[in-house]
Amino acid sequence: MFQITKKFKDHNINCSAIKMGNDLNISIYGGDVSHIGAVALGIPRVSLEDKNKISSSVSLITVTGHKEDVIVQNVAKNVASKINRTVVVCCGIHIENITFDEIQGINNLIDDIVNELVQSIKKPYIK
Repeated sequence: MFQITKKFKDHNINCSAIKMGNDLNISIYGGDVSHIGAVALGIPRVSLEDKNKISSSVSLITVTGHKEDVIVQNVAKNVASKINRTVVVCCGIHIENITFDEIQGINNLIDDIVNELVQSIKKPYIK
């Protein structure tokens, strides 16, 4: 299991990942209230542009009114492609009165967290 918590201002942003056989279940949550805002399923496939590369397809479910769909879609697409495994990503981060610049800051922090996740789990998947 992978677990990391990083600070964004006064808030914890958490990421946990659990191997489920060869697949990966990732949860990203935090802020004032953790919740389920969106879920994505990333499935690796051969790239349509280059048959020597792995890409992915993503399916998405979003709770009405929530904005985490962009986060889960990007994470599922990137992680599934990089580790060549099926990935589920769930995200729910609520910060009261958040600004657009703060949203950008959280997105950057999540990118850093996900890169750390991929680096820490990629090696065990390599055969």
